[in-house]
Amino acid sequence: MIKIIAAHIEEVRGIRKLDIKLDQATFAVSGPNGSGKSGVIDAIEFALTGQIGRLTGPGTKDLSVNEHGPHVDKARFPEAAFVKLEVYFPALKKTATIKRKVSSPKKPEITPKDSDIKAAFDDIAAHPEITLSRREILRFILVEPTKRSEEVQTILKLDDIGQTRSALNAAHNRLQTALKTAEAQSASSRDTLARHLNIAEFKYEEILTAVNLRRTTLKLPVISKLEADTRLDERLVEAGRAAEFNKHSALRDLAALADAAAKAADAGKPWADAILANLSRLESDPSLLQALHHRALIEQGLDLVDGPLCPLCDHEWPDKEHLLTHLATKLVKSEEATKLQAALLAAGSDLARETARLREALVSGYRIAVAQNDAASKSAIEAWGKELEGLRPALGTVDGLLGLKLRLSSGWAAVPEDFPKVLASLVGTVEAKPDQTATLDAQTFLSTAQLRLEDYRAALRQRQRAEIASTTAKAAYDAYCKVMEAELDALYQDVQEDFGTFYRLINEGDEEKFTAKLTPSAGKLDFSVNFYERGLFPPAAFHSEGHQDGMGVCLYLALMKRLLGGNFTLALLDDVVMSVDSGHRYQFCKLLKTHFPNTQFVITTHDRLWAEQMRSAGLVTTKTALSFHGWTVETGPLVESNAEVWDDIAASLAKNKVPEAAANLRRHLEYAARRLADNLGASTIFKSDGNYELGELLPSVLVRLRELCGKAADVAQSWGNTTEKDAALDRKKLLSSCNGAVNVEQWAVNKAVHYNEWANFGRKDFEPVVAAFRELLGCFQCEKCETWLYTMPRGTPDAVRCSCNSVNLNLKPKSK
Repeated sequence: MIKIIAAHIEEVRGIRKLDIKLDQATFAVSGPNGSGKSGVIDAIEFALTGQIGRLTGPGTKDLSVNEHGPHVDKARFPEAAFVKLEVYFPALKKTATIKRKVSSPKKPEITPKDSDIKAAFDDIAAHPEITLSRREILRFILVEPTKRSEEVQTILKLDDIGQTRSALNAAHNRLQTALKTAEAQSASSRDTLARHLNIAEFKYEEILTAVNLRRTTLKLPVISKLEADTRLDERLVEAGRAAEFNKHSALRDLAALADAAAKAADAGKPWADAILANLSRLESDPSLLQALHHRALIEQGLDLVDGPLCPLCDHEWPDKEHLLTHLATKLVKSEEATKLQAALLAAGSDLARETARLREALVSGYRIAVAQNDAASKSAIEAWGKELEGLRPALGTVDGLLGLKLRLSSGWAAVPEDFPKVLASLVGTVEAKPDQTATLDAQTFLSTAQLRLEDYRAALRQRQRAEIASTTAKAAYDAYCKVMEAELDALYQDVQEDFGTFYRLINEGDEEKFTAKLTPSAGKLDFSVNFYERGLFPPAAFHSEGHQDGMGVCLYLALMKRLLGGNFTLALLDDVVMSVDSGHRYQFCKLLKTHFPNTQFVITTHDRLWAEQMRSAGLVTTKTALSFHGWTVETGPLVESNAEVWDDIAASLAKNKVPEAAANLRRHLEYAARRLADNLGASTIFKSDGNYELGELLPSVLVRLRELCGKAADVAQSWGNTTEKDAALDRKKLLSSCNGAVNVEQWAVNKAVHYNEWANFGRKDFEPVVAAFRELLGCFQCEKCETWLYTMPRGTPDAVRCSCNSVNLNLKPKSK
């Protein structure tokens, strides 16, 4: 796909101006937290994709590339912020440059303007997943199966699969709900018709018996067969159709309403009790309700974690790992809360249907009250009906159900206290009406029966349509899931095999029989791993945070291999192995070198030891590594570069800015002293915070190299190797005689030459100091490769070497 040759960054994020030569090789950027390492990743990502990952996504509503992409001092001048990359396309065998400005991120300047090069840049812009930070690792490991499925499918460019499945599932759920509503409506219409007909069972024979009894009274032809288009009041018009009011039917409707009102509390009790039980669970464990409300916020928080400071509340944790574990635990809690929410809403939906059934009975009573012009009963029925209708929305939300707890406890239907009395009055009114003649009774009976039959038929048709729609949606969803899971099974089989291979490699000698299982099902992706052959468990169950880090990176690499194959030539890894122990880090280097030899990794780390391990493992070299020792808002990252630092000091002195030059020299000496103390194993007084002064480290480094050179001379003497003996003695003599060494030795006795006083020197006084320390540091470097000398192995060294092996002082004496 692409490899980076060089990068030029200006005024982007925390970087003022920085040039990096990557030479298409794996490159490491190290430095303490807050030194600007991630700014390098941000800049490269921006140049290639036009995006900055940490400024987009959940929890970044108020952030934007245009406003927050430039350095803070250039926030009002985004046109000053840009990144320029020189790149190589292996497939095209062409080099190109791309320059992207923050002020116009969608309009990169590409040279040359060949169509194939433009297409290649468009392709890389469609792959923001080339960037991986530790918060992205958590998207694979410490998330529930549904979220993991979404994240993995996003990386594999399978978003449409999950989205289609979700759309089909949502459609099926909606149609299933519509079917239940239609079923309830048809049942209610059937009951209303049966009540009017006054039949014991809803059978065609009983329906025809009741209808034909009245038709015979009216001397109308009997109906022998009840078909879809049969009219119960056929030819009634010719016989003189009467009003629809039928006294006996009305009384039966009012009796049904009275019965429904009396039994309302019991009718909905199972669902009301289920809601109350689940509400009690919420109240007994407040964290469940909190997790339910904060679920989306917690997911955003996991994405935003970039240190021990919580991005949600600014609370500072002991370290980043404690914070991540805390948020992951809350996410697990929210999964339990989600299941509780589903149970609550299901019971609420059932109770809402019971509410609708009760309202149907009220509608029948309301029509009778209107027909009888009974204002009191009309008002009472209307008020209760509106109250029940207002109840239904509250039954559809958790907050609404919480607000209904008192009502559900005392009687969900809330039957008005005077309702039985008002309804009895309406019954009395109807009963007081004169009995209808047999002819009038038959006429109103048939006309009302026909109207209710039409309602029932309409409800049946609606139920049939809903049933067909629901069944079709279920069949489509099941068929899609079956095919999808078969395809994903095959895909994830390849991924899990690579994942297992990678993880076993970085844990060589520890978990050599490690296996993993990725199991897709209905929008979920279950992820389980073997724990020392004790069975398969979720990654966070027993494995340490360091192992979880390793799993996340291995899964990412397996996914990228599956997605890009041979085109996986670039990855930006931002501090992703911070919890992996040192022994496994060497194996991690081996993984990248052996399984991804054609991939250029740009790796940042705040751990200097890890940076050194990458060099010693051969993953990077001195020329493909960069160290930041600090950062200021004015300068950006403070870069440790042996060649450039002397140029910077000379430039400052040329402008007569001695304090600036003195600060640069001191920072470089502090960096070099720490590096050399580690490389050579210099002795110093231990400090638990690791904060050593320059005056504590550099003198011990001088002593250590003298000791090593003296020992190397003695060893060469034992072997009779005069050349090596002379080389060791010459380096020791040079070290002892150079002015820099003399200067260091005087720090303890002469405060006037101490490094704390350099800023007060004049230019002429300070120039010799610079020359002396440049000469001194040269004693610790190879003249050919210009790398720092180091001992091998650590602890009890056998040699002092440089990277090119031109310096190789033997420390292993000849056996006597």
